[in-house]
Amino acid sequence: MKKIISLALMAITLLPTTTLAQEEQEAPEVEWVVEVVKEKEVNAFVQASLVSRYMWRGTDLGGISIQPEAGISWKGLSLSAFGNAGFDKNDAQEFDLTLSYEYKGFKIGVTDYWFTGVDPENRYFFYKEKETAHQLEANLGYTCKYFSLQAYTMFWGNDFKINGDRAYSTYVELSVPFRAGGLDWDVRAGITPMESAGYTTTRTAQTILGDNLTIEEPHYFYGEGFTCNMASIRATKNLRYKNLRLPIFAEIHTNPYLQKANFLVGISVIAF
Repeated sequence: MKKIISLALMAITLLPTTTLAQEEQEAPEVEWVVEVVKEKEVNAFVQASLVSRYMWRGTDLGGISIQPEAGISWKGLSLSAFGNAGFDKNDAQEFDLTLSYEYKGFKIGVTDYWFTGVDPENRYFFYKEKETAHQLEANLGYTCKYFSLQAYTMFWGNDFKINGDRAYSTYVELSVPFRAGGLDWDVRAGITPMESAGYTTTRTAQTILGDNLTIEEPHYFYGEGFTCNMASIRATKNLRYKNLRLPIFAEIHTNPYLQKANFLVGISVIAF
């Protein structure tokens, strides 16, 4: 009987030590699993790009520019910010915010664009619809490893036709990526299906009789009707240094509607 009692006391004495040892061995594994889950769920990046010319959807928006960008995503939901500042003081400054959700390649989102030069006082927190410099745009699209098809429509803010009606300026873009010669390539084509936002300027011309004639010239955000307003091809070389990615690109960017073409280069520094 005394032996049984002694053995029981020894078991009770050793039990906490054994349990503690097991907990000490298992704890690091649990912490590691939690850390991996967090890392997979939340992703963020910050980058800065230097471009020789700022071309956007076939539109020339300025010369040499610096473009900061940052974003965070969680389970398909993402929020990002983009800016553009031209080296020329006459170039418009830009600040955009985008909220989007992506699931199995399908994407829906809203972007708030803001440019200087629209509002004489360049007020950011000014939202009077017909005077604000903001533009709200909805995005719907699908991306897979073979192509990306995206559609964008302005629905609020500084987006009006020449006659004053809401324009709902729409842009649809097809992108096809491929790899060749050690470079990543991207071929894009963009169209607008209808008349977009626009404005007019006046100029004076002289007739053969010597009379002065005032001419109203229309200008459109994308085009005056169904047209191809962007076609481009870009080659990118992705370099890496520790936790930085350094893509260098060269691009031929054209606007068939305006019969314009530009060759531009750029480099980005991306931290992730």
